Amino acid sequence: MKKYIISAISLFLVFTSCEVDEGLNIDTKNPTTVPASGLFTNGTRNMFDLMNSTSVNNNVFRLYAQYFAQTTYPDESQYNQVTRDIGGSIWNTMYRDVLQDLKGAKELAAKEAEGDPVASQHLPAKLAQIDFIQVYAYSVLVDTFGNVPYTEALDTNNPTPVYDDAATIYTDLLTRLDNVISNINTGNGFEATQDPIYQGDMSKWLKAAVSLKLRLAMRLADSNPTLSQQKAEEAASASLILANADNFGIKYLEAAPNTNPLWVDLVQSGRTDYIAANTLVDAMNPLNDPRLGSYFEQLGGVYVGGTYGSANSPTGGSAISDLMKTPDLPGNIITAAEVNFLLAEAAARGYTVSNTTEGYYNEGITQSILEWQGSATDATTYLAQASVAYPTAAGDWKQKIATQKWIAMYNNGFEGWTTWRIFDAPTLNAPTGMSLSDIPTRFTYPVVQAQLNNENNAAAGAAIGGNFKTTKLFWDLN
Repeated sequence: MKKYIISAISLFLVFTSCEVDEGLNIDTKNPTTVPASGLFTNGTRNMFDLMNSTSVNNNVFRLYAQYFAQTTYPDESQYNQVTRDIGGSIWNTMYRDVLQDLKGAKELAAKEAEGDPVASQHLPAKLAQIDFIQVYAYSVLVDTFGNVPYTEALDTNNPTPVYDDAATIYTDLLTRLDNVISNINTGNGFEATQDPIYQGDMSKWLKAAVSLKLRLAMRLADSNPTLSQQKAEEAASASLILANADNFGIKYLEAAPNTNPLWVDLVQSGRTDYIAANTLVDAMNPLNDPRLGSYFEQLGGVYVGGTYGSANSPTGGSAISDLMKTPDLPGNIITAAEVNFLLAEAAARGYTVSNTTEGYYNEGITQSILEWQGSATDATTYLAQASVAYPTAAGDWKQKIATQKWIAMYNNGFEGWTTWRIFDAPTLNAPTGMSLSDIPTRFTYPVVQAQLNNENNAAAGAAIGGNFKTTKLFWDLN
């Protein structure tokens, strides 16, 4: 049979002489080159999937924020970072699956623009999009671990990169964001089909970049108040995400494999690993919070939280809501609610912004309720309660803002956990046999780093005050 095939091919070549279609030699299913847009989309999708997941193997932030309680196996809500290498999964995903892809996207975008006047015109906007996602990824790495590889990261020829100082990285990230903001709206970015967030709307990308700048600026409020105020006021005077239509979130689809990873973890898995945590339910119930029905299901006509840090029965508390199990639930990681609470904090600290602390506080709550299928009337009724209204709610300005921001960040566990780290509020629950001082303020470095990059890893741990899960990050001074 093989000789007949060879003969047929030979005849074909004779008859066609030099007019051979080289395209027939290209494997279209396994291309040797990947377009910049493909790497950009893939790296961006990997980051969003990590931040939206609730798998105990790579994202336990909804547990660390005490939004969910566990059933059967409570290791993660008991803060096991020794036998559970979740930090390693976060590290690998960000460096290997996000940042490396984005580095490749930058290189390819520049090559694609060579000799092409139109592509060259739009190159700065594309590079700004890529850099924005890179800045976001690095900010998560710093906020998770502290000092991390940065200036020597992503060099495949250097397997032992130094760990840069976290505060220095933050300063550079803010500089990079300023460059992003200057360029991101100067031309067309990646085409709509390769932009799963804003479908090519660069004005919304600009708002997202300014909003991330505000977030990073407010992280520095205690550790570098001068830089914090400067950058926060610059952001506050520009276009921000102030309405839910502009939320920075990936548009997931109804069908696998492009669903929200929450659906994969909560539905497709067939498992019942989580129920409502008593920490959150016990905070929301007395406030008659209209978001409870969007967050959880009722149990016997009421909302019941399982004991945080314990092995609960799957029927021992309110189930996670059907809304959270929707396959195409938007994967928002910067929202109008968060931005308004950041502005409320800025106002409370005396920064020059256009509204009052109370005004931004009210708008943060309103945008959160609207985001979770509530109405403007629901928000007005909620805010009218003495226990919610800014002048009469319990605590000082930090406790008021922290409590409501923490409730609003329910589907962004990383920011919920970070809210507690910044303000030491609201009061979380200590798992049985533990104290509040055992609640992690960071993740320890992956074990493999001590094996493969021991000298730099050890130096990084010493520089931040010890490679412990309760070591505070540089911006966490309270």
